[in-house]
Amino acid sequence: MASKRRRKGGRPRKTGARHKNGHLKAVMAESPRERAAHMPHRRALGESAVDPAAESELGRMRLRGEVSEPEETAGYVYARMWRGYVSTLNAPATPGEAQGRVSACAGCPWPEDRKYCLCDLRRRIYLEATGVLVSTGRGIAPLVRAVAIYDQQCRFADLPTLKLGLSALATHFGLTPSRKSGYQNARSPKYVVPTNS
Repeated sequence: MASKRRRKGGRPRKTGARHKNGHLKAVMAESPRERAAHMPHRRALGESAVDPAAESELGRMRLRGEVSEPEETAGYVYARMWRGYVSTLNAPATPGEAQGRVSACAGCPWPEDRKYCLCDLRRRIYLEATGVLVSTGRGIAPLVRAVAIYDQQCRFADLPTLKLGLSALATHFGLTPSRKSGYQNARSPKYVVPTNS
């Protein structure tokens, strides 16, 4: 008759390979490059797959050379403005209120109070940026919204339209260098005397 072994009490042992003394063998963690190779949205980037910018569609487009850095930044700023605007639509409940949700902004009925209202400021700057996209051309605003805000992929045929919208936003936000003739560069106000050659 086989003897039954009593099970030890306490926490069960962790699974895995062990040394002779019973301690678990350390598992070597995979490198960031190997981890990135398993992610389908990073596979096509090659050496740039481990770049943190590859996490968003705009970042991947910049790493592939499809959009410039100011255009990428303009997309991020536009998405941040949208999130700020949306946060004002349903503000969190104020502390101390027991029932329901009460907006932290009570509204600004007087025009002189409205210029100091943060909710109204967020709404105005987002709608101003959206107005820039709408005035740039037809179909640009939904495309920029899809890529910058909702992180959707852009079809190759829509890339020129997206670049047009992002460059309009970059100009609106002041992210592009000003092209003043006669100046040494955009940051230096030193006037360069033209030479006749």
